Amino acid sequence: MALTAPTGSASDPTESAIVELEHLFETQRALTRKRVSRSYEERMDLLMRLGTMFETHEEEMIEAVTEDFGIRSRHETVLTDMMLVLSEIKYARRNLRKWMKDRRVKTDIFGQPGRSFLHPQPLGVVGIIGTWNYPFGTVFAGAAGALAAGNRVIAKPSEVSPRSADLMARLAATYFSEEELAVVLGEAELASRITSLPFDHILFTGSPAIGRKVALAAAANLTPVTLELGGKCPVVIDPSASLPNVCESLVFGKLLNAGQTCIGADYAFVHETILGSFVEQMGEQVANCYADIEDNADYTSIINQRQYQRLVGLLDDARSKGATIINLAGDGDGLMPNRNRIAPLAVLNVSDDMALMQEEIFGPILPILPFRTTEDVTDYINRGPRPLALYHFGENKSSQRSILEETHAGGVTLNGTVMHVFQRGLPFGGVGNSGIGAYLGPSSFERFSHFKPIFRQSKLNMLGQLLPPYSAKTGKFLDVFKKLL
Repeated sequence: MALTAPTGSASDPTESAIVELEHLFETQRALTRKRVSRSYEERMDLLMRLGTMFETHEEEMIEAVTEDFGIRSRHETVLTDMMLVLSEIKYARRNLRKWMKDRRVKTDIFGQPGRSFLHPQPLGVVGIIGTWNYPFGTVFAGAAGALAAGNRVIAKPSEVSPRSADLMARLAATYFSEEELAVVLGEAELASRITSLPFDHILFTGSPAIGRKVALAAAANLTPVTLELGGKCPVVIDPSASLPNVCESLVFGKLLNAGQTCIGADYAFVHETILGSFVEQMGEQVANCYADIEDNADYTSIINQRQYQRLVGLLDDARSKGATIINLAGDGDGLMPNRNRIAPLAVLNVSDDMALMQEEIFGPILPILPFRTTEDVTDYINRGPRPLALYHFGENKSSQRSILEETHAGGVTLNGTVMHVFQRGLPFGGVGNSGIGAYLGPSSFERFSHFKPIFRQSKLNMLGQLLPPYSAKTGKFLDVFKKLL
């Protein structure tokens, strides 16, 4: 089902569109109450159809994302939107039978010879609100987990990437009934209405500011939420690190999608003894990867003029407060307003009062802070909100251990960037300001399931010893078991 406002997906939703949304939700909700779970065969069929949708329409999806960005590398779209979702689908299909089994847990002596186990059940109706930087990935990676867990799904893609959103709605309506998975289209008002409905779970990907509004609206219905937000993800480069490896990883992780990535490196701590070499080698690595930024089809544009001007504003503010801005791609200021493109920029002489050190950058701009001791780094990181990701480069185990143990982060890659998200065995999520809850891989099945605790009492049990009238014998019986706890 493709639900839109009557005048199209880009206009404000009318009252009739909201009524239609509410009718869709009530339809799905009623079905989850009529039949709580889904069989293994049904879930496998849903996942198969989702996989077929991605495999059959990959080129259309790539074209839609490219149109939304103006220029975006097809390879980056395949990696971050296509492969992320397909890996979730295939992983779920391989493991679904095991995930659906009851999970036996130890029965305490007080309940023996009974049996205790956890029975996984779908939550019901899951709402998914995606974002524009990875439009297909932030909607359907979560949907794969929700469907594997046996739920029904209503998803709203971002209106900032309208061509991708329109295609999602058309394809979802082709491969799924509206009772199984529906994609709804509209502006922020429609997303706000979605968060106010009594979903059984809401998965939201976006900024911390909007995440707070989602959590507040969901709280009115006691709806649990998974919030995948963002924040300022630090990179720590120890003097024991191999700079060629560091620069290779940073060019990949920082410039992927032109920095428009929630787990992208937001700023870098570089030991003062290697700062000059680091900047020089970063420039060399950028030149190796992007010979010509302005016309390079492998270098993604900023999504729109609004985001482009926001980044320019961050640079102007930093420059006015004494920062030195270096174009890592060569000469000039690196700004290409006619194409919404910004070259990879390093920012030196950074201070905390600069806007780019106070908000998530979400672009190809890397502030660099020199440091002397690991303690300086941990103190700085811990003064701010907890990041979604953290990266440490170096072979000094003491420094690495200190960073890992003395800071918080949603996830970590050591001697690399972003790759922890592609490991199916690891959950993806934030902590504190960077998010609530985690999903992907087995964590998705667990996130969208309720593991119902069940105790099966044996015919042979101790209940007879606990019935009134109580006596001294009852006390002695309890004293024995207190010692066995």
